[in-house]
Amino acid sequence: MYLAEKLIMYTRNHTLMRRHECGGGVADFARLNTPPRSIGFDFSDSRHVHLGDHLFLEPAMRACRDRGIEVVVAPGAAMRAYLHEAGYTVVDPTVVLDQELRVSSVWMYDAMPRHERRRRFLYLNTIDHHIDGPVAEHLAAQVLRAARVDQTEPDIDGRPFLVAPGPTPLDRESGRWLVFNDAVDSGWFRVTSSDRTVLADIAAAKRREGFRIARVGSAGDLAQRPERIGIEDLDLRGRTTVVELFRLLGSPKVVGTISFDTLVAHMGIALDKPADIRLRRFSRRHSRFLKQYLIPPFAAGRSTSIHFH
Repeated sequence: MYLAEKLIMYTRNHTLMRRHECGGGVADFARLNTPPRSIGFDFSDSRHVHLGDHLFLEPAMRACRDRGIEVVVAPGAAMRAYLHEAGYTVVDPTVVLDQELRVSSVWMYDAMPRHERRRRFLYLNTIDHHIDGPVAEHLAAQVLRAARVDQTEPDIDGRPFLVAPGPTPLDRESGRWLVFNDAVDSGWFRVTSSDRTVLADIAAAKRREGFRIARVGSAGDLAQRPERIGIEDLDLRGRTTVVELFRLLGSPKVVGTISFDTLVAHMGIALDKPADIRLRRFSRRHSRFLKQYLIPPFAAGRSTSIHFH
């Protein structure tokens, strides 16, 4: 069922959304003439809008807020605390429909009330190959352009909001730590056991060099694969929220990440932590796109060491 839904969505992205394209990755059904007083961002469908997408799109929300527009956000459940921490008004999806302009993901088109889908909506696609710059900065600029507001002042900062430092499970630990994650939520069908073995082998080699390994993941990851794999000095799966994971990665004791091209890598790169990444199985064209514009999705921090395996 999930794969069938994805196929329908991919087809729509190359037909309906293309006809309304106003810039790479943006389909504009609003066609505003004047700036809106309020914008609602709805990324609440966790089946199709994943945690990393919130990080790529938070700069667009911030750019609108920085220009005096009232912004409300309906995120996925796991990201509510993160966006509340970032100072946004976090609401239910129904509240987004009350705003003068609504922004959502192309993957959520079918989730919108049928009579509202093509009214006052922008639909964003973070993996559209028509995007020709760092994804977060490109989409922020395109949202501002569609909203008829200045795209240049203040400058767009494509790095996602970084939570304030706080307590972490490493506070009483010693050594240099790497945060390891071999779980995948989005695109799980693009990962095989051999891909996980690659990540485990990287972690094992690092451990022999003297690094310590903190394994992270959701409660669902732990339930699906509860066994340890022999490289964990600390198993934190199911024990950290998104905000707590950001604080963990921000610890000066953490010196890098080992993961797929998922949230852990994106958070770590935003914090200038070196990353060892195993890309999920994509076409060569899409892999090039990811490396060029999405990892990282912002211009700042491109000096961060990123190794693809």
